[in-house]
Amino acid sequence: MTIDVLDTIHDPGKPGGPNDDDLGHASNCAWVFDGATGLGDTQLTGTASDAAWLAQAGSAALKARAPSHRGPLTALAEEVLSDVARRFDAEADRQPAERFERPTASLILIRHTGGVVDCLNFGDCKVLLRDGTSAFHSFGSNEESESYENNLASRFSEQRKTEGESGAPDQHRSSFLDRLRKVRNRHNVSGGYWVFGLDPEAAEHARTRSFPITAPAIALMMTDGFEALAGDYGRYTEEALLDAALDRGLASLKDELRHIERELDPEAHQFPRFKQSDDATAMLVKLG
Repeated sequence: MTIDVLDTIHDPGKPGGPNDDDLGHASNCAWVFDGATGLGDTQLTGTASDAAWLAQAGSAALKARAPSHRGPLTALAEEVLSDVARRFDAEADRQPAERFERPTASLILIRHTGGVVDCLNFGDCKVLLRDGTSAFHSFGSNEESESYENNLASRFSEQRKTEGESGAPDQHRSSFLDRLRKVRNRHNVSGGYWVFGLDPEAAEHARTRSFPITAPAIALMMTDGFEALAGDYGRYTEEALLDAALDRGLASLKDELRHIERELDPEAHQFPRFKQSDDATAMLVKLG
């Protein structure tokens, strides 16, 4: 089974700034990572962004392991997480003092074999899939986590309005930093939430799903920063977003996304969020 890349977009939230996302494909697998914005005072890896380091390390490990892997995706994820953890230990300037310093990421991973698409997800990355019979599937993200994050973002917006703070939300995030760190401290521990990071045991907590498909099929894989067009901003249904990606291309959709964030709602009150613009990454692929 083959995966052909039709289009990609990989746009940083801040023009000229680091992009904490990554994407890739190898053999019959494809993936998108969304590195979580760091909350530490310094970077641990000696790079511009620990989150970008993690996304790129995860992508490199998948590219090396995915082509020859024949087991379940959770087993592949465990091997990749182990590779990344070892690489972090070798390259980090120091070990994190608290869990919130540890780099984390969301991930959507798909594998096409024998008329089936296997999917694995951490966090809020998503895949939209339509096969040759027009059957449509959506997988990824976490409604409970999304609801909690949206609630925090709304409270952040209300706080800024109450205190009369103007300008992009990025300028005022420090006022909410302690709460964000408390949330991040709960990642990959019992009773918390599970994401791609430095903990191989997280693999057994990944969400998985398999879809029988009739080839050829089309899949749109994306970070939440791109998916906001259908989710947070409500400009498209999921199926319409897939259609628009095919008809107009991902660059055009990225421009529409940035127009909303930078021209229509630059202070993030209509659509509450912690950053004016998140990194936006998407990949459109054909499964043959």
